[in-house]
Amino acid sequence: MNSLKFAIGLVASVGATVPTVATAQSENTVVVTGSRSARASNFQYYDNNQAAIGYTRKADYFVTPIFVNSDSRSDELRREELFAMLRATIERAEREGISLVAGDYELMPLTAENMQDLPVLGGGRPDTSRVTFYARVPVQGTTSRADAAMARIAAFTKAVPVTGRSFIETGQTSLALNNPDQYRVDVVRAVAEESRRYAALFGNDYGIEIRGLDSELFWQQASETEVFLYIKHNFVIRPK
Repeated sequence: MNSLKFAIGLVASVGATVPTVATAQSENTVVVTGSRSARASNFQYYDNNQAAIGYTRKADYFVTPIFVNSDSRSDELRREELFAMLRATIERAEREGISLVAGDYELMPLTAENMQDLPVLGGGRPDTSRVTFYARVPVQGTTSRADAAMARIAAFTKAVPVTGRSFIETGQTSLALNNPDQYRVDVVRAVAEESRRYAALFGNDYGIEIRGLDSELFWQQASETEVFLYIKHNFVIRPK
């Protein structure tokens, strides 16, 4: 089962912004959170801990967590109902062109063949079981805005047929970015260009030393549809 590498960040939640670090893993999916802060509109996604210089680009997907639940009395019946509804969800997603992925840190395509690998956990109420996965749609065309993506996924989940006492819920819509590590060179280029611009203000007799560019790559939400990638670094301007 091939996994897909992309990062996920919150679209519109309230709370502290939490940057996520890229790890040197191959062919995996990394999950990130990056929420709004209580600032003026131009700075609503800014985090005091992020670097000032980095690279901003449009996200590749909107992603919404989906929870398929059952609250039947019997554990065996709950599991049966869960996977019957999950199978119906997968079949409808294929017809509607919505991609389903699953996992906590490494996200992989969810199919009828591997759905039984999903862990069945307790739901939010007693005698309730739940499986969790994600629905994703590209940030483009008719779903180039978060509200359009959320409406499409809401309509999709509402149309999934119920089995017994199964039911479906959705969580916070997020942003996803394919393979954020591929943008490290763009981050380094942005730092180099900005530092040279600063050094030029002091004249030709001054140069610049940049430290930290070999450290981790972080990313977080920059706008409704954009992700800001950065490396924590510092630079020193001194005489040559």
